[in-house]
Amino acid sequence: MVTLSMVLVFLLVLSRSESELDTKISSPGDATEWGDPDRSLPGSCQPASSCQKCILSHPSCAWCKQLNFTASGEAEARRCARREELLARGCPPEDLEEPRGWQEVLEDEPLSQGVRGEGATQLAPQRVRVTLRPGEPQQLRVRFLRAEGYPVDLYYLMDLSYSMKDDLEFVRQLGHALLVRLQEVTHSVRIGFGSFVDKTVLPFVSTVPSKLRHPCPTRLEHCQPPFSFHHVLSLTGDAKAFEREVGRQNVSGNLDSPEGGFDAILQAALCQKQIGWRNVSRLLVFTSDDTFHTAGDGKLGGIFMPSDGHCHLDSNGLYSRSPEFDYPSVGQVAQVLSAANIQPIFAVTSTTLPVYQELSKLIPKSAVGELSENSSNVVQLIMDAYNSLSSTVTLEHSQLPSGVHISYESQCGGPEKTDGEAGNRGQCNYVRINQTVNFLVTLQATHCLQEPHYLKLRALGFSEELTVELHTLCDCNCSDSQQQAPHCSDGQGHLQCGVCRDCAECGAFGTGPLAANCSVACAHANVTLALAPTLDDGWCKERTLDNQLFFFLVEDKAGGRVVLRVRPHEKRADHTQAIVLGCVGGIVAVGLGLVLAYRLSVEIYDRREYSRFEKERQHLNWKQDSNPLYKSAITTTINPHFHGTESPLG
Repeated sequence: MVTLSMVLVFLLVLSRSESELDTKISSPGDATEWGDPDRSLPGSCQPASSCQKCILSHPSCAWCKQLNFTASGEAEARRCARREELLARGCPPEDLEEPRGWQEVLEDEPLSQGVRGEGATQLAPQRVRVTLRPGEPQQLRVRFLRAEGYPVDLYYLMDLSYSMKDDLEFVRQLGHALLVRLQEVTHSVRIGFGSFVDKTVLPFVSTVPSKLRHPCPTRLEHCQPPFSFHHVLSLTGDAKAFEREVGRQNVSGNLDSPEGGFDAILQAALCQKQIGWRNVSRLLVFTSDDTFHTAGDGKLGGIFMPSDGHCHLDSNGLYSRSPEFDYPSVGQVAQVLSAANIQPIFAVTSTTLPVYQELSKLIPKSAVGELSENSSNVVQLIMDAYNSLSSTVTLEHSQLPSGVHISYESQCGGPEKTDGEAGNRGQCNYVRINQTVNFLVTLQATHCLQEPHYLKLRALGFSEELTVELHTLCDCNCSDSQQQAPHCSDGQGHLQCGVCRDCAECGAFGTGPLAANCSVACAHANVTLALAPTLDDGWCKERTLDNQLFFFLVEDKAGGRVVLRVRPHEKRADHTQAIVLGCVGGIVAVGLGLVLAYRLSVEIYDRREYSRFEKERQHLNWKQDSNPLYKSAITTTINPHFHGTESPLG
């Protein structure tokens, strides 16, 4: 059966390979992909029936538009081949159509430091138009200059569960010290404050009314009701306002160990207007002494609806719909932070440090630091994390359209050089102030884009972007295009790239390059089918896209209109079914023949053996009871001690 299947598949492929030559080459809107776009691959370019299909078939393909380049009866698809092959076959270089992709810089402001960090240009160029020929890569050079004193917005997000009581006392005096340290590296800095506990439903928070009013262990200390996230102070440069608002805060309490920090991070990133984020470097300092709830944990409290990814702060700055939505997932938090261009700094205690270090690996451009028991080292921790983040330049892209691939090569100006793969980011570490680094971004399309796509490239943590306007090159720009060209059957066809596009084919059969707009393109021609006419030298001969011959005659040109008589072409019979059935029948017949021959030979042998047996039986010369082969089964035994004497008693 395996052999039979292989034979059938081979015959199917063999019988259909010729007729499917053109259909394998897709139209401009089809997805045409390549396993290996290497133009040096021998035999990688295959014949195609038009210049458009030719350049889409493989990036190594070129098209010869020279008139009469193909011999009589030779398919026009032979015009499509590698450049070297076409030149060797006599195609003049000026008649070669080999479109190549290109790029055009639309905006390229020079890199500059600006004034005290304001107005700096760190990313160049700013706008580029890239035209891609499918399968052919285009490389774009992107430059980045790290400017001194780049503005910073810092939002301090604090865990106010009861275990953070000692830390709150220190954070109340944090504002001034933090602003002073940040002003050492930038002249424009603002800070804001928010806090979180957990969702106010069981089993995360006690819903006993008295516990909702005062969740702390003793009545003697100040304690506020539990909440999910509270935005307290929008970003400001007033250190006293920071200290004043934080000084009014009190700890709260919840039941379980993990906190609702992910809810707070998501709302702080999504509610940009309420937080007051500027288009500068954005830092979110997250302090906690415990782990976090994530997507799925909400089911414990009867919450099944996933986080919707929208801002839900009420007029008091509280996350009002926390009991309705589940905690966000790690992936959602990472995506929202990246979209908002926010760099998180996780300042956590030593017991939870390993957990947040693993979390940081999943969030691009994030940092983790160990918080002391009372948060006394938080300012130095923030400064260390800021220096680490600002010295790391990570170039990433927005969502790619289907069929476009991207890869990065980082040139960091030193021994460090990172070759990225498709889908990765470009990254340089330890970039100094005033240092310029380069990224080589390679773009490649595998099929045509229906419309231009705008791709955004940006350095994480910085506000500037490079806009790449992506186009695809999916057609030839032949200069010989001519309507009713004399070369095409005495004016009865349209010339394009050296090939006639005839009205006869689309008018008679509804096929060919003009099929889509035949009524408009061939409005000057009346096409009629002629029933098996006698052919003579006046009949024109052409080939359809599926390589079948047809004939037409220019009959009349009166009144400015042309009458074309077309002889219906005889479609080649599809012998696939006959071949397959014939092979199956042949194999079955041979199998039956072998089975019959075997059975016949066995029958003959058995008959011969039986005949010999009967013959030998008839020649027996002894009786059945004296068969020499037969011996009696009786055995006589004599007792040697028996003498046969008379008994003495007698």
